[in-house]
Amino acid sequence: MQKLDSKKPSSKVSQNICVVLSLPHPPLAWSMVNWYWKKICGIPFLLRNIFNLQRSGVESIIIYSDTENVSLYKNICKENKITAKVTLETNVKKVIRATENFSTLILNGGAIHATQEIEFGMDFTNQSDGELVYSIAPKNMAETLDQIIIGNKVSLSQPSNNQEPSINFLPGKNGSLINKPEDFLTQHNNLLKGSGLSNDSFMDKTITRFFSRQLTRLFLKTPLSPNMITVLSLFIGLISAFFFLKGSYENNLIGACLLLLSAWIDCTDGEIARLKFSESKIGGKLDILCDNLVHFSVFFAIGMGLYQSTGNKNFLYFGALAVIGSLISFLILSSSIIDKKEKISANTTDPKKSNTLTDNIANRDFIYFLFFMSLIGKVDIFICITALGSNIFAAFLTYSKIKSLLHAY
Repeated sequence: MQKLDSKKPSSKVSQNICVVLSLPHPPLAWSMVNWYWKKICGIPFLLRNIFNLQRSGVESIIIYSDTENVSLYKNICKENKITAKVTLETNVKKVIRATENFSTLILNGGAIHATQEIEFGMDFTNQSDGELVYSIAPKNMAETLDQIIIGNKVSLSQPSNNQEPSINFLPGKNGSLINKPEDFLTQHNNLLKGSGLSNDSFMDKTITRFFSRQLTRLFLKTPLSPNMITVLSLFIGLISAFFFLKGSYENNLIGACLLLLSAWIDCTDGEIARLKFSESKIGGKLDILCDNLVHFSVFFAIGMGLYQSTGNKNFLYFGALAVIGSLISFLILSSSIIDKKEKISANTTDPKKSNTLTDNIANRDFIYFLFFMSLIGKVDIFICITALGSNIFAAFLTYSKIKSLLHAY
């Protein structure tokens, strides 16, 4: 038995539930460490399941295999993001002894298990649905673990009606199993497709995410952190504002194209953070701050550029009003936007709920309208609409904020 202990105290949930991750034998040409430490979207296969278990509230994990895996254990020890107590066990009787006084969740380690799937499996009040989670009799635990290891389909016999089920089994969703080397690429693509947010706007879902995922594929091969990518997006956005500042048709069009690129890169920082389990509050705040710095700079630059190219001072006022309206909205909504992003990234919100007001103000769909207006040479109309719309919205938010404060007293 090999143990990796965390100094973090166990929660009540983890004290009542024991998790066993059973690892099937890899294909003949592969060793255990090479198979289970092969990266999917920048994170080793085994670590993905460990991190998802941690996010589900699990703080004690037994990894079961019938062979010693010293190299695998050493790799786990090197990972400072592991906060759970991890035990590697090769004796099935010891696994059963360690779990006999607990409700037990068994996972097929040959599949990638999502956080929501794990949380569902940890709810022992749910009846098994015959597809996602199975309840099994304690007497069948050893057979279940060994059948997983040799790659056989597990024969399941439900507990008797008068016996409260104490063992749940997650065999893995259809399409989540990794049985052959080419399955790693399949899972890589599946994770990329699911790396967006449930509150993405229509344009984000249909256009922005398509381009951002191509960039994410590229950035996953680099050592760039999500925060570095955020700063890169900011830099390109500020270059975009510089071109708008010149005011000519060609420069406006270049600026609009660069703003699109900045927005696509801005999406990749969140995608990579979620894929690599590297989300942080600082990163979320930096992302929102950089987004708005780009927007303020672009609105100001458009107004200044139009003034320089036409001599009409009204465009200076329109640019300033667009910045002021956007700034007021940002100051009022920034905390709620950050909180909503954190909850959605952690899958703690209802994905069926429609986008809220904060979602709509936080989206970046206006960049496509700006691109279209730049293409037809009507950036002046864009800045007029933005100046009017942003201040109407800011006035509404201010009124709502004051009203809520008065009601609080």
